[in-house]
Amino acid sequence: MGTKFLKIILLPFFSIPILYLQPSSALAALITDVRSWSATDHTRVVIDLTESVQYESASQESPPQFQLELKGVYFYTPKRELEVKDPFLSKITLTDLGDGRVRIIFHQKKTLNTNVFLLKPYQDKPHRLVIDLIDVSLEKKEIEERQKQKEIRPKGTKIVVIDPGHGGEDPGAIGPKKTMEKDIVLKVGAKLVQLLNRDKEIQAFLTRKGDYFIPLGGRSKMATDYGADLFISLHTDASFNPQARGSSVYCLSLSGATDEAAKILADKENLSNVLGGVTSRPITDRKDDLEPILLDLMQNNTMRESFRFAETVLKDLKAVNPLKYSSYRQANFIVLRAAKIPSVLIEMAYITNKEDERLLNRNDFQEKIAKTLNTSINKYFRP
Repeated sequence: MGTKFLKIILLPFFSIPILYLQPSSALAALITDVRSWSATDHTRVVIDLTESVQYESASQESPPQFQLELKGVYFYTPKRELEVKDPFLSKITLTDLGDGRVRIIFHQKKTLNTNVFLLKPYQDKPHRLVIDLIDVSLEKKEIEERQKQKEIRPKGTKIVVIDPGHGGEDPGAIGPKKTMEKDIVLKVGAKLVQLLNRDKEIQAFLTRKGDYFIPLGGRSKMATDYGADLFISLHTDASFNPQARGSSVYCLSLSGATDEAAKILADKENLSNVLGGVTSRPITDRKDDLEPILLDLMQNNTMRESFRFAETVLKDLKAVNPLKYSSYRQANFIVLRAAKIPSVLIEMAYITNKEDERLLNRNDFQEKIAKTLNTSINKYFRP
């Protein structure tokens, strides 16, 4: 097995130093962090590792548990527990079995479906073992409830879906003072939905209500399930230039991007699926998968309506924050591919600019953005 050496690592999960006796073999893996996020219909647990691992899984119904046994993991420590306060899990326990084996037990509050997969290192993310524990009945119920909204809504009522970008494992852009994009957009989105729902002729919904990740395609599908009349994805911009400032608005492109900057932004936003932990489909859609969407878009007025709303937003936003561009830009944003729904992506300000970061953290600025977008939406529906 090779020469052994001592290694001390401070795990965020345990918040105390853990002593490892790690073989020098390149195949040895260390658990460096365990994190969890609670969504409305599932819990996601992510285990950070220094190397890829092999694992076996087993489930039991009474009491409901899901077990993983990791091989080639050097975790020399007594049994540990992580309390999870959500509707699906009560706790997670880790036990050293010796010989480089670690057992992880997910103590469930009800029987759940599981999806386990490995992710390779990407940017600042290490090897990751991802465990989704899913309440299938609740997942189905939520889909049915969304679809019911378009059937029961009063005549003339408009449905708006607000999408706070990123979430969970994907923090989005991070400011100089460590402000996370995912937190700011959720706050603004919640304020906007609250304002919109004061209007009896508008019903507004969020794609996510907490700190968890939703695949980009899943966000636009939610809008389709609701039968939305408008879809808005909220973001904060980022740049290596700390002086960069301003708001901007983007629409989907049926061909190439408006300019190189728009293409770079779309590529960055589309990588959310990788950072958030999505393996079910590639980032670049297959040609045969995308063509029906584009064909449908070209056969109706979705694009034209997206442009009309984008122009309205730009006119209103410039009274709150300087504009990066005076006109909307276009690129191939995955999240904007709801075929029959006018959709825009809004970059509210540069979180990487110290002054913009300060503004984005201010409640009054968040309210100004929300009120401005509320006004723009009302103008769009009542020209």
